[in-house]
Amino acid sequence: MVHSFGEGYYAFQALNRSLFKTENILDNLKVEFFGLTSNFRAEISKKGNFSQEEINLVIEVFRTAYSSASDDPVSRLRRIGASVYTENSDLDWSYIAGYEEVKRKIRESIILPLKNPDIYDSIAHLTRKTFESNRPRAVLFEGSPGVGKTTVARIIAGDVNVPLVYVPVESIMSKWYGQSSQNLAQIFDATEDLGGAIIFLDEIDSLAGSREQSMFEATRRILSVLLRKLDGIDSVTRTITIGATNRKHDLDHALISRFDQTIHFPLPNDRERGAIFSNYATHLSETELTGLAELTEGVSGRSIKDICESTERRWARTLIIKQLPLSSPEYKYYKHTAQSWMEEHKR
Repeated sequence: MVHSFGEGYYAFQALNRSLFKTENILDNLKVEFFGLTSNFRAEISKKGNFSQEEINLVIEVFRTAYSSASDDPVSRLRRIGASVYTENSDLDWSYIAGYEEVKRKIRESIILPLKNPDIYDSIAHLTRKTFESNRPRAVLFEGSPGVGKTTVARIIAGDVNVPLVYVPVESIMSKWYGQSSQNLAQIFDATEDLGGAIIFLDEIDSLAGSREQSMFEATRRILSVLLRKLDGIDSVTRTITIGATNRKHDLDHALISRFDQTIHFPLPNDRERGAIFSNYATHLSETELTGLAELTEGVSGRSIKDICESTERRWARTLIIKQLPLSSPEYKYYKHTAQSWMEEHKR
């Protein structure tokens, strides 16, 4: 009998009369799995001949095991919990207001190498005694929540025309011993099978904190896998890992050293906040946009979007209750929402 306790977890028991006697478990039937995250294979052996029931069991085991192992990379990634964006053309750099220095660093350190790998490799052949790729393998995005790190990763993927593999922390972590590190390794392996992608590890500080602090064994194993994968990822010429954090000081020093560059995302300044408001309130005048920008000092781009969405909902209720014709929200509604948001978040 095969008992399934969840995806990837099976118990095997011999087919005989006394199913609940421990001495009958597997009863001379040996089942082994190798390479759970890559180069998967299964072996089933027994001294003597297989019975018809055991042959049926073997067929079912192979059918179940290999159907999962042979899935396409996108299906494997989604089963783990990663999101795969293969179409990112709906966003471009005009969506990001301001951040000119951030954009310049990203173009130089990520986009140009991904678009022109041959030029970078040719230079390395000319300059190095032993060839090693000089293209970046990993870049760290550091900044407060809501400053656009995830959005920028999507724009990069669309610009260089490769899939974006978004990996949230909860997709990696598992209660089963050793499974979290296997999940992470499987993500890198599946991405390699894709032929290249942007791997975006969100909240990487939660996955791989500093070893100077107390660390669970599971976290230590995850960090070990991550360090190995970042060292060897240049086997795929169009893959780069982007880690995102708002707590760089909590990252392990060995991990920080694996990133070719750290790009800091600051909170937007007055001019940038006005430009962000203009993306979500196109009908407002320059003077009104400036007023909102001055009201919201220290606010992130995501919070500005939240303020505008809240304003639109308040305005919709006003139109419905007062039975007014459709129109854009008035400036005073944006101003009131922004003031309320600032007051609430000062507490």
